Amino acid sequence: MITKKDIEIAYDAIKGDILKTPLIHSPKLSAISGANVYLKMEHLQVTDSFKIRGVLTKIKSLDQKDFKKIFVAASTGNHAAAFGYASDIFGFKGKLFLPLDIKEEKLKGISKYAFEKVLYGNTSMETEAKATEYAKEIDGVLIHPYNDTEIIKGQGTIAVEIQEQFPKVDTIIAPIGGGGLISGISSYFSEDKNVEVIGCQPVNASEMYDSIKQDEIVKPSTLNTIADAAAGGIEDNSVTFKICKKNLSDIALIEEETIKKAVALIYKYHTTTIEPTAALPVAALLKENTYRNKNVVLVLTGKKINEQLLTEINRNYGDCY
Repeated sequence: MITKKDIEIAYDAIKGDILKTPLIHSPKLSAISGANVYLKMEHLQVTDSFKIRGVLTKIKSLDQKDFKKIFVAASTGNHAAAFGYASDIFGFKGKLFLPLDIKEEKLKGISKYAFEKVLYGNTSMETEAKATEYAKEIDGVLIHPYNDTEIIKGQGTIAVEIQEQFPKVDTIIAPIGGGGLISGISSYFSEDKNVEVIGCQPVNASEMYDSIKQDEIVKPSTLNTIADAAAGGIEDNSVTFKICKKNLSDIALIEEETIKKAVALIYKYHTTTIEPTAALPVAALLKENTYRNKNVVLVLTGKKINEQLLTEINRNYGDCY
C-alpha cells in the first residue's frame, strides 16, 4: 500500500511545478452545518483541476528511455488537460482517447494540444480499456487517470498541503470517480486516526460505494449524472478499490438537485465557478447533519462547466441558501 512517506516524496518532486492552492474559510457553509468549514481551492490549480499532480508524478517516475515512446491516456476531460500540459513541458509524443459523450467545454480545453485525439467508447471505462489495449500494442507509456500507484501518490499531495495549511483538520471530503484522488488523500492520512476521509459520489454513479458494499467491482451505471467527471465506472482490478475499501470512513451518495444547489452556493457566496463533480463535497456537507463542531475541509476539484448550464443552475437554485 501507499504510505505517507511515499506521498511526501512525490510532493517534493512536483511542488515546483504546481500551485499550492489556497485553503479558505467558508462562513456560509460553517453557519449552515455548524462545522468549521474550509475549501481547498484545487479548481484553481494548473489546468483547472487536481489532475496535474498525478500526471507529473507519474512522468517524473519514468526512465529517460521511456520518453522515446508514445504516451497514451484516456480521459473525460480534466486528466486530458493535464496530459496535454505535461506534453508541452516534457515534449513527448502522445495519443489521447476520449469518450464519445465528452462535454464540449472540456473538449475545448484540450483542443490546443497537438497530439492525436480519438473518440471511443460510451463510458469512460470503455475508453480507458481501449487506451490500455493500444498502449500495450505499441509498447507505449500509459498515463492512466487513476489505476496507477504513481498517479495516486501525486493526487495525494493535496493532503500534504492540507496538513500544512490546517493541522487541526478532523474531516476531509472529496469526490470519487475512479478513486485516484480519494485513494491518495486517504493513504496519506491512513496512519492518523484523528482524521477521517469521506468520499462522495452521485446517486446515479455510485460504483465505488456499490463495489465496496458488494465486495467486488461493479459494472458502470447506465444512469445519467450532471457530475460527469465522477461517472463511468472503475477498471477491473483497480488498486483504488482496495485502498478505498480499507481507508475510507464513509461514502456519501448525492442526488442531482443537491449537486446543483451546491454549485449555485459556491458561486453566490465565494464568487468562483466549480464544475458539478467538484460540488459533490459541498453537497455532502449540505445533505448530512453529522459534522457539527468539526474542522472540515472540502476539496473542490475542477472548474470546467458549460456556461449555459451554470446560468440555468444559478437561476433555478441561486436563492436556495
